[in-house]
Amino acid sequence: MTGVVATLGFAAQASTLVGWNTDNVVVAPTPADGDTGASVVYDRDPMDPGATTSGQIVFTPPEAVSPGIKVQQESYSSGVALDGCIMTSNPGATCTSPFQSGKRVKQQMTGSNPVDLVFDVAAGSETSIYQMFGRLINVTGQALSGFDIELGFGTGADFVAATISDALRFSTDFTASPSGAGSSGTQFPFGLFGNAATNSNFVIDGFFADQRTGMDVIQTETKLSSDAFFGPYSTMFGPWMTQSDVPTGLFWDFDDDDTTDALLMAWEYAPGLWELRREAIETCDISNPAFCSPASTLASYVDGLTYAEVVALLGIDVSFLDVDGVEDLANLNLNYAIELGDLGAQTSFTLRTTVHEYQEPAPVPLPAGAPLLLAGLGALGFVKRRRRASKR
Repeated sequence: MTGVVATLGFAAQASTLVGWNTDNVVVAPTPADGDTGASVVYDRDPMDPGATTSGQIVFTPPEAVSPGIKVQQESYSSGVALDGCIMTSNPGATCTSPFQSGKRVKQQMTGSNPVDLVFDVAAGSETSIYQMFGRLINVTGQALSGFDIELGFGTGADFVAATISDALRFSTDFTASPSGAGSSGTQFPFGLFGNAATNSNFVIDGFFADQRTGMDVIQTETKLSSDAFFGPYSTMFGPWMTQSDVPTGLFWDFDDDDTTDALLMAWEYAPGLWELRREAIETCDISNPAFCSPASTLASYVDGLTYAEVVALLGIDVSFLDVDGVEDLANLNLNYAIELGDLGAQTSFTLRTTVHEYQEPAPVPLPAGAPLLLAGLGALGFVKRRRRASKR
């Protein structure tokens, strides 16, 4: 659910987003294809001995190259006329490139302190609006309960939050994904959670559920804050998982192409126990027979299997199978847009992200004498269970 506030009119003089300012970033060079580079974001000039970091922008060529973020100037619309987007530095993609062309900025959160991305602006003649293709990746080592994204100026201790008078805000006219999210939304990737009947890019449902899932967003003029989970994620996995805790999956590289996503076929839901959810039988869209998936979802999942049994049931050449973490369970996609008016003397603005570590609920204190009572009840319950068992 997205809460929005009244739209304010901006002055005729406005600003245009120019590019990512990396003064507080140690930019990594572009590595070899298939390797991942990381541009590390600090709370100040990285040369300052006191500089600290809680995040980085990662990129893997050939999909994306250094520095990991680019501003693309492009006219298109999504509920409102857009002037471009903030996307990963993919040299072959634009804001309107098709599905799976690699557009999302991959922002790894390595800690819970704020991460400040600074963007340069230049004076323009009209209000400008830029879409953000975002992805927050939890590599903090801790489960998370949510996030805040704020607009402002400066970095670290010098950060000043924007106000509604600064002509810098999150667009209330933008149409975000998933459908019905309003002007800002989140979702975990569709390959894990989604109904193919509602998405023209898929012909089989998500691996874990045919429902979308993510976090609701509370939006004000200058801040986006996560709210409760929607969909089945929290029921199945609890709070937002860190990447090191995701379960293991069995992936099929059906097209023998490292630049495309492999297909998740089975997962290890408990140590040594696997569940098979898909089979290697082609599924096609009856309205477009050329639009197919190489696999189908099983009518009944098969659990309690060993890894060897899963491989035998799939009947796929093991050279095309890979065991890896289901990393998308740590990856939260974000969709929103930033509107720029007249920023006056400001030549840049800051997009600050903060994540929140999940805290286990405190136990409810028991009244005096309750432990003894519970112990007595527990003993009675144990006797009753033994008696029922003895009748079998």
